[in-house]
Amino acid sequence: MNNFNKLAELKQIAVIALPMIAAQLLQVGMGVIDTLMAGRIDALSIAAIAMGASVWFFVMLIGVGVMLALTPIISQHIGANNHPLIREELRQGFWLSLLTGAVMIMLALSLASLMPILGIEPEIIPAATNYIVWVCWSLPFSLIYLVPRSFNDANGNTMPMLWIQLVLLPLNVLGNYIFMYGNFGFPAMGASGAALATGLAQMLGCLALFGYTLWAPRYREYDLRKRMTPPDWPHILQTLKLGLPIAVAMGMEASLFTTTALLMGRFGVDAAAGHQIAINLASLTFMIPLGVSTALTVRVGQAVGAKQLLQARKRGFLGVSVCGALTMISASCFWLFGSWLAGLYTDDKAVINIASQLLIMAALFQVVDGLQVGAVGVLRGYKDTTIPMLIAVFCYWGIGMGTAVWFGIFDGMGPTGLWLGLVAGLFAAAVILNYRFHYLTKDATDDVMAFA
Repeated sequence: MNNFNKLAELKQIAVIALPMIAAQLLQVGMGVIDTLMAGRIDALSIAAIAMGASVWFFVMLIGVGVMLALTPIISQHIGANNHPLIREELRQGFWLSLLTGAVMIMLALSLASLMPILGIEPEIIPAATNYIVWVCWSLPFSLIYLVPRSFNDANGNTMPMLWIQLVLLPLNVLGNYIFMYGNFGFPAMGASGAALATGLAQMLGCLALFGYTLWAPRYREYDLRKRMTPPDWPHILQTLKLGLPIAVAMGMEASLFTTTALLMGRFGVDAAAGHQIAINLASLTFMIPLGVSTALTVRVGQAVGAKQLLQARKRGFLGVSVCGALTMISASCFWLFGSWLAGLYTDDKAVINIASQLLIMAALFQVVDGLQVGAVGVLRGYKDTTIPMLIAVFCYWGIGMGTAVWFGIFDGMGPTGLWLGLVAGLFAAAVILNYRFHYLTKDATDDVMAFA
């Protein structure tokens, strides 16, 4: 297939990506709402959510990384028209998600116990720890959700996730109203109430997507309700072999942000709250290139499965360009309207000042973050995960955290110095990962491709 219609491909990417972007924006919007509603209590509640949610999100992303192996696996099966294997992938994916979820709960609680040794302000630690305790029980549901989601994503059917998130968002607001503020006879739990509402939303979303996928008429040919098979450990280990490098790579990036949030606690409640506002907004806009990245995994994976390798390369480069272009828009908004955006969260002048400074830094890393996540999505479509993992370790911790600690702690730049490390790490990752994609596919034709 030597002809490549860019407009047709952009439409295909949009069909998959747009509902996914909307669903992810709504999901991250829950965190934004948590922070907005906590801002009506006090800065300590915002700081507690900042610390607690950073740990929970970091742990969840590691588990998500393991389960994301299913998307390229199923996409390649679809491209190769190998439907009989897909049902078994879902069954073994379910067992893997249960195992991974249990491990992630233990990891979350272990990390919570380490907060006192990181120099975080003592007044923040109890509320942040309680947040983690009240949300971590939902981790298995968050990961089980990814089994039917990977199947739907690989089939290009991303609307169900959007409809589910549209329902969950108002339910999360209601849960916050009940548990954070103490209404309808429930005690006021503050930040812990936000955690409980988030956990309940994760559980309901998992059950809803499983129900849809098992009974949707469009999937009747897959016979998904056929009897459950026991764990097939060799099969699970094969998925784990692909998923663990993804988990480590995502963990390296997430841990860069999580450690930055925890180090921010060294500078007091206002700095932690300002960081939470800025990272909330940056996470919200990041969902746009992330949705495109997942669509690229599907489109590239399908082309690789069909042995259309030159087509896969062209799809990849087009998609990465789209990610970079989209993030230029959000970067401009942060640069021009940072103070106004921060003021939507709180009236605290000190917090607004810190948040607006950090949003300038966020504008700098928006574009490179889009380019690196685009390249990651493409490489996953090729099932190339080990080398990107090593690149992530080097960029996020060798360059990113090294820069953050040097300028933020030792050079005395404070919160801005810590965020300078985020910019440096993401910039390095964007350059190296995109070169990896180019080098991996430079000899691609629709017949052969040499992997380096």
